[in-house]
Amino acid sequence: MPGPKPVVIRRAAKSKPVRKMPSFPPISHLRRWFNRAVLTSGALLLCGGIYEGTERLGAQQVERLTIVGDVRHIDTDALQTRLAPRVADGFLAADLMALRQELESLPWVYRVNTRRRWPAEIEVSLIEQRPLARWGERGYLNHEGQYFSADPDPLYDDLPWLKGPEGSETSLMRRYQTLAGLLAPTGLAIRELSLDPLGQIAMRFDTGLTLLLGAKDMSHRIARFIKLWDEELPVEAVAKVDLRYEHGAAVTLSENGLAMQAAQKRGEG
Repeated sequence: MPGPKPVVIRRAAKSKPVRKMPSFPPISHLRRWFNRAVLTSGALLLCGGIYEGTERLGAQQVERLTIVGDVRHIDTDALQTRLAPRVADGFLAADLMALRQELESLPWVYRVNTRRRWPAEIEVSLIEQRPLARWGERGYLNHEGQYFSADPDPLYDDLPWLKGPEGSETSLMRRYQTLAGLLAPTGLAIRELSLDPLGQIAMRFDTGLTLLLGAKDMSHRIARFIKLWDEELPVEAVAKVDLRYEHGAAVTLSENGLAMQAAQKRGEG
C-alpha cells in the first residue's frame, strides 16, 4: 500500500512594514499658533509697559498746584500754602475727594471742583458763596437758603437781615421771598425778618415801620395791610402795625406821629 502523502506546510512570507511619511499640521494651524504666540508676546509687553508707566506715575510729584475762580473773600495764596502738604504724596496719590471736602468747609467757599491735568498738575476750581441775606450776628444765607459763617462785610450791609431758631434758615428764606413778592405793590423793602420760638413772624421795613404778622394766615394779613396802605396810611407817623388780630389792626404812632397828634390837638384847642 502506498504510504500517506506528505503534508506540505507553506509559510506565508513576512510582509515588510509600510514606512509612514511624517505628517505636518495644516498651514492654517501653523498660522493660528503663530498668531497666538504674537498676541501673547504683545500682551506681555503691554503689561510690562503699563506696569512701568504706573510705577513712573506713582512716583511723579505734583509740579504745579493751580487755584482758579472769580473770588473776592478767599485768599488763594493762603490756600496754596495750606494745600501743598495735601498733595506731597504724589500726583496719583493725592486724595482729591478729601481735598474738596476740606475746602468746602471753609468760609465763603460754596463749591470746589478738582482734577488732575497730565502730567503733573492739580487744578482746584473755586466757586464763592453768593449771600442773599444776613443771618444772626455772624453769618449769611446763600442763594439756596444755606447758612455759612463769615465775618461781616460792609458790602452786604444792605441785604435783608433774617433771624430765627437754628434749623429755620431755609424755611425763613423762602418765607422772606414769598412776603417780599406779596408786598411788592407797596414799594416797601423788608430790612429785617424774624421768627420767634412760637413761630410768629415780625418784619421791619426800610422806612422803619414794623409789621407784626403772628404765626398764621400770612397772606390774608398781608392783604389787610396792603388795604391800609392803599388808604394812605401815614407811614412817617406810624411806628408799628400789629396784624395779629382776627379782624382789623392795631396801629402804634411813632414819635413824629405823636408830635403831629399833639400839635393838632393844640391847634384845635
